[in-house]
Amino acid sequence: MQVYLIATDSKFLLDAEILKITHKSTNCMTYVYEKNLEEILEEASYLSLFGETKYVLVKHANFFGKDKLSEKESKLLERYLEEPNLQTVLIFITYEPIDKRNKWVTLISQKYAFIQLEAPKNYALTGEIKKMMALYKVSDGAIKYLIEASLNNYDLICNEIQKFSLLFKPHEEITLAQMKDIVPSNVNDNLFKFTDAVLGRKMGETFKIYQDLLSVKTDVLQLFNLLLREFRLLYYYQILARKNYSKTQILEQLHLRDWQLDKIIRNASFNHLDDLRSYMLLLAKMDYQIKAGKVDKNMAFTSFLLEYFT
Repeated sequence: MQVYLIATDSKFLLDAEILKITHKSTNCMTYVYEKNLEEILEEASYLSLFGETKYVLVKHANFFGKDKLSEKESKLLERYLEEPNLQTVLIFITYEPIDKRNKWVTLISQKYAFIQLEAPKNYALTGEIKKMMALYKVSDGAIKYLIEASLNNYDLICNEIQKFSLLFKPHEEITLAQMKDIVPSNVNDNLFKFTDAVLGRKMGETFKIYQDLLSVKTDVLQLFNLLLREFRLLYYYQILARKNYSKTQILEQLHLRDWQLDKIIRNASFNHLDDLRSYMLLLAKMDYQIKAGKVDKNMAFTSFLLEYFT
């Protein structure tokens, strides 16, 4: 398959899908879409020097939803989709809602591959985490604590589960007390406070909590994922609010509880729609630079926070 469109709300599921598509190839190039489709399609059109398959990933390709391509970009994309480079696999990635009536969604769905990946929520989340933890002996209480301590966020839970293989052998018991040691409650309280401080534009409090989190060796990539999730929720809330959706409709659309939506509404006035989009793009760029080994993750995240508060 030469072209993929992946719509997702989970970085963990996305990473797993990319590994399947690319077969763990190192011949991958990653772009963040910023009205630069011409440059991306030029790269996709180039023949690989040694005839091997090249994978071109395009993150935040948001023109499959509410955003529109320019007339020039539309013509270029249409031409490429008619005759794609057989040595290139082009993968468009979006974290925003897909409009299935969109011309490009329809075309890629019919001719190529459209993949929708949704993180499990509520009862489905509990069931999935139990499956992932089946390698160990874990009580329902310990699993419940893990989910709640990770803010019911699938990606954060997966980050925590990855630690277990370093600490426990297969079929070994993980008690509630051990789970609390691995995922300490004070860190989770600080994660709540950290996101609230960032979204509420409280610079001093943000950096104080940030240093506390670093002192207990909190992985900065976890903070990246957490903030990206909060920015997305704020972004989607503002879009739905502009469409005059009721609170009940927004709760249903975003799969939130009342207290979570109340927090989003409280922070919405501090973060405008265009700014939120810029923050998400910047975090995506930094994530790529970190994984490419171009920047230190702690320095990158600190740089983001400083830019956010200026």
